[in-house]
Amino acid sequence: MKYHASSPVYFLAAVLAFLAVLIWPGTGFADTDTEPVETEKTFTEKFTMEFRALTYGNLQEPSYSTQNQRNNFLRMPRYLGDIELRPDLRFNVSALELMAKPRMRLEYNAWTGAGMREQGSKWDDDWYVNEWLARVKVRENLFVSYGRENLQWGPSFLFSPSNPFFPDNGRRNPYLEVPGSDFARLVWIPESSWTLSFIVNTEEGRNKPVGPDPFEKIYAAKIDYTGRENYASLILSHKEHTGNTTGIVGGWTVSDAVLLYAEGAITEGGRSLYPERDHSFFGSSMQQIYKDGTALKPVLLTGGSYTLESKGTLTLEYAYNGQGYNDAQADKYYALRRRAANVMDSGNIMTGLSQMTLGQTTNTGLKFLRRNYLLLQYAQNNIRNIIDLTLRWTQNIDDASCQFTTLVTYYLGNHMELFSIGTINGGGKNTEFGSILDYQLMMGIKYTF
Repeated sequence: MKYHASSPVYFLAAVLAFLAVLIWPGTGFADTDTEPVETEKTFTEKFTMEFRALTYGNLQEPSYSTQNQRNNFLRMPRYLGDIELRPDLRFNVSALELMAKPRMRLEYNAWTGAGMREQGSKWDDDWYVNEWLARVKVRENLFVSYGRENLQWGPSFLFSPSNPFFPDNGRRNPYLEVPGSDFARLVWIPESSWTLSFIVNTEEGRNKPVGPDPFEKIYAAKIDYTGRENYASLILSHKEHTGNTTGIVGGWTVSDAVLLYAEGAITEGGRSLYPERDHSFFGSSMQQIYKDGTALKPVLLTGGSYTLESKGTLTLEYAYNGQGYNDAQADKYYALRRRAANVMDSGNIMTGLSQMTLGQTTNTGLKFLRRNYLLLQYAQNNIRNIIDLTLRWTQNIDDASCQFTTLVTYYLGNHMELFSIGTINGGGKNTEFGSILDYQLMMGIKYTF
C-alpha cells in the first residue's frame, strides 16, 4: 500500500472538505429548518459531482535491448490490471469555486518469461487527490487560485513544447490521467480577446520531474489572444537554477476544413543528460553539459489538419527537437549503453556503476531522444453514432524507428464505453522506439455515473 501524500486520508479529506463547505453558515445550506425547498434547489445548482469507474488490463512485451537486457534492469511486468474510481467534485457559491478530484486505484502486476523476476505477481493500491482547486473571483475580470492542476494548452498531438510545466499533453492515451502539480495563479482578462496569467508551480504534487534533477519552481507569464479565426499565446518562464524559456502557440482557421498551427520554445541552458567521452570505466558518461551554459535550444512543432467530407480528420505534424541528440551523440549514447549492459550481470563491483549508468540513459530528461519527428493521424468520431477511431503513426526521422497506435472507443448507451489502445513499436534495438517495448495492448471498460 502506498501512503505519504497518497494515503486514504487525503482521499477522504477532499470529500469531507466539500461537506464542511456545504453546511458552513452563509453558503445557503445551513438553514434547513426554515427553507428546505430553497436549500435543495441551491444545493442542486451549486454542487455537482461526476463519477467515473474504469477497469482495464494491459498486455505488453518488453524489448530486450541494451537498455533492458533480458528485462533484468527495468523488470517490466508482462500483465497489468487496474481498477480506478474517479469522482470529480465541484462547488460554486458567489465568488468562490472549489474543485477536487480524489482517486482510488487498485493495481495488479504479473511477471512471466525472461528476467531476474521470472515469475510472480503483486497487488498494490493507491489513494490520492490528483487535482484540487480553490479559486476566488476578485473582480469580474480578475481571478486568483491555488491548487493542484493539470494545466494544458496548445493543439499539438505529439507533445506540447511551449508548456514548461507539462510537456506530456496526455493525448497519447486519453484514458490515463496526467498527474497534477501544485500551482498558484493570477488571471486577468482586460478585454474579451486578451488574457494575462501569472503562474508559479509551488510543489511537484504528483507530477514527478522528468530527468536527473529534483523539482524546481517555474515562474511563468502567459499572454493569450483569441480572435475569430486565429489565436496566439506567448509564454515567458524562468526555472530556478536553470534558465529562461520563451514559448509560443498559434493557430489559424483557414476554412471549415483546414486548420494550421505551430507551437515551440527556445530554452536557455538545461539539465538534460548527454553522453560525453571521459576517462571513466566505460570511456564515457552521461553529463549535464548545458547546466551552466547559455546555449539556446529551440524546439518547434508545426502542424495542420484537414477534415474530410466523411467527417474524418487527417492531421500531420513535424517537430524539430533542438535539445535532442545529433548522430555523433547518438552513437556515443548507444555505445555507452551497450558497455553498461555488458557488465550488468557480472556480480562484481562494477554492477552498481552499470545500474547507475543505465538509469541515466533511461531517464535523460529529454522528452524525445533525437531531433526530427513526424506524426500522421486519422481520427473519426461518431461512426454510426457508437464508435470513435484514431490511427496514429509517429516516425523518428533520424534513426528510422516508428510507433503505430490505434485508439478505439465503442459506446454502450449514454454511460458505458468499451475502449482499446494498441501500440506497436518498430525499429532496431538501438533506436528510440525499439528500446523499451515491442508492443502494448490496453483494453477496458469505463462507466460514467
